[in-house]
Amino acid sequence: MNRFDFSGIPIEGLATSLQIQAASDWFTRYGYVILDNVESPEKIRSLRAEFFENYKDQIRDQEAADSLEVGARRFMIPLRFSGGLGAPTVFANPYVLALMRSVLDEAAIIDAFGAILSLNGAEDQHIHHDGPILFNSEISRLLPAYALTFALPLVDMNDLSGTTAIWPGSHRRGNYEGQEPLHPEVPVGSCMLWDYRTFHSGTANRSDHVRPMVYATYARRWYQDPVNFRKETLPRLVFEPGFIRGLPDDLRPLFAHVRSTG
Repeated sequence: MNRFDFSGIPIEGLATSLQIQAASDWFTRYGYVILDNVESPEKIRSLRAEFFENYKDQIRDQEAADSLEVGARRFMIPLRFSGGLGAPTVFANPYVLALMRSVLDEAAIIDAFGAILSLNGAEDQHIHHDGPILFNSEISRLLPAYALTFALPLVDMNDLSGTTAIWPGSHRRGNYEGQEPLHPEVPVGSCMLWDYRTFHSGTANRSDHVRPMVYATYARRWYQDPVNFRKETLPRLVFEPGFIRGLPDDLRPLFAHVRSTG
């Protein structure tokens, strides 16, 4: 089973719950997992409206100083840790956090936070994994996860608007040849996570609207994505002074790698 439904699952005791353990085991074996009903569709629709209001100037088919083209008509942009989109319920969703800490460790951090925009008319993206493997391919496929991507769609991911094609187990094989990918449907309120080594590809957006997807990179404390932020004007994390000090004690460690205590 590649999907785990969290509707009605209490937050208390999540770290040791059978549901989180099962999702963690699946992720470790296949390199991805889908978590259903981690947020209400109504809340996601509110976040979508906020996104289109606050980030409308960044929805364009052109790379800017603070964006990165990641495929034809596809762009990565930073999101600010403010408003609903930058609230702990998004970057530290309790179900996602419990799974992430099970897969990585309790000291894992947020390395990057933003959105991926798939503009209408975007074709299939190139097949890739999110970061270079550690050491050589033979050793890398044996290692536990050191980073993962969390994807929260603000528009249903499906055959029309596009989804993220995934090659299960490719993080262990080190390749995707000879295997057909999965094309999961991920409705608003659900999310998808994949290992940084898992091969995947955004599929074509055949709708008449942009498909925004909030993402976060979670990583072990010692790891930093060495590829996607080589552009000096593209920030990994954007927050105002005092943001980290204002976080609850249990969430502050997510930013333990940030030098400033802002």
